[in-house]
Amino acid sequence: MTAADLTRHFARLDGDAMAGAFPTRRAVMPWRDTRPLAPEEIPATWSRLMAGTGSGRDRVAYVHIPFCANHCLFCAFYRNAHTPEAASAYAGLVIDEIAREAAAPVVRDRPLRAVYLGGGTPSALSASDLSRVLGALRRSLPLAADCEITVEGRIIHFDDEKIDACIAAGVNRISIGVQSFDTTVRRRQGRRSDRAAVIRFLDGLRARRDVVLVIDLLFGLPGQTDDVWRRDLRIAADLAPDGIDLYGLNLIPGTPLHTAATAGKLRPLGLGEMGAMYRTGVEFLADRGWRQISNSHWARTPRERNLYNLGVKAGAECLAYGSGAGGSIGRYGYGLAGALPQYRDDVVAGRKPLGGMTVSDDLQPLRNAVAAGFEVGRLDLATLDLAGGAKALPSFSTLLDQWQTAGLVVLADGVAHLTTAGRFWYGNLIAAFAEIIGTPARPGGGFPAARPMASREGQGRS
Repeated sequence: MTAADLTRHFARLDGDAMAGAFPTRRAVMPWRDTRPLAPEEIPATWSRLMAGTGSGRDRVAYVHIPFCANHCLFCAFYRNAHTPEAASAYAGLVIDEIAREAAAPVVRDRPLRAVYLGGGTPSALSASDLSRVLGALRRSLPLAADCEITVEGRIIHFDDEKIDACIAAGVNRISIGVQSFDTTVRRRQGRRSDRAAVIRFLDGLRARRDVVLVIDLLFGLPGQTDDVWRRDLRIAADLAPDGIDLYGLNLIPGTPLHTAATAGKLRPLGLGEMGAMYRTGVEFLADRGWRQISNSHWARTPRERNLYNLGVKAGAECLAYGSGAGGSIGRYGYGLAGALPQYRDDVVAGRKPLGGMTVSDDLQPLRNAVAAGFEVGRLDLATLDLAGGAKALPSFSTLLDQWQTAGLVVLADGVAHLTTAGRFWYGNLIAAFAEIIGTPARPGGGFPAARPMASREGQGRS
């Protein structure tokens, strides 16, 4: 890479780094350089993977529930309107898919550290269907003794019967997509519950001491002023959950919110306003003693581990189940059929409902090391050297020196520590390193990465 190529990734040195280090803010999900497999290669490749033992990396699982009561304006993950009949039939298909692979050597290879039910809206399933799916996971997958089992939920649909069913089936972590407590902001985004109802629900859930509670907040929503954001933070902290996520809104093409912004019907917040909100959130939680365990996630208690999200972003293998899910085994990534009819037909026929597969190159360990380090705000250059990045270290160092001058990182003893501004712009930093390694950063390796996760920054959940 030439010096001119590197300068394209330099941060601006004038002004506030939070507001304008780069022209745009990149949102980078777990990524890898991949080559799509030809359709005729996929069946034999999948059979070979099922008979193997994977890579030896940490292992997690993701189950996708692609139903929502309505399409929230900011969300890019909406696929299917919820009906009880469709959701129940879908649960049966997922159970069949999970059970069919239960004896495969690659599935039995080693314990899973985390299981995540995401969507969509998993809590849209009935109590009995949640119990059935979770029971199938516990019967069919080799879960670690301390496996983190998370269910995403939304206040609408999620009654005491469903929560009881989840806990009885082994769920030990529930993540609620609040986004904002402000009733006006919520209604503008298609959320039905008002502030009082949200607080009542979370109060009741927090009282259940046998489950970890995590609250998601979005900053940058239309109508969410600085005062509204500070009030959102205060309410969330006063509820005393075990964890809080703070995500910046991304206007995803194709979402109703993006369409409205493009038509001039609303004014999206600028990067300066977004950066100020992120800084406010970081300082607010730090003042109250919360522990920041990733760029977007904080823990109040030791019970909150965030294993699934941290694992996926660090390159953990992921067994994936359900329409629209994405996973990885060894060097291979895979996405499952996003269209429900195709998913149903494949499962009924006894086939894995694969929508496509990709294969990564030998630089994947280096990409994983970069993503893992930047995600937790601490990138050790020695780790990159060990992961095969020796040739790229001079270019890495040149960028890190410039970013330090710009206020994005602090270098000490071969470790780059992200500042608050650096954490806000971390997607841009990952994208720059990806180009140095030799390939552009691409979200999810071409498929809906296992949770998106989380991740999924700024897209919220429905």
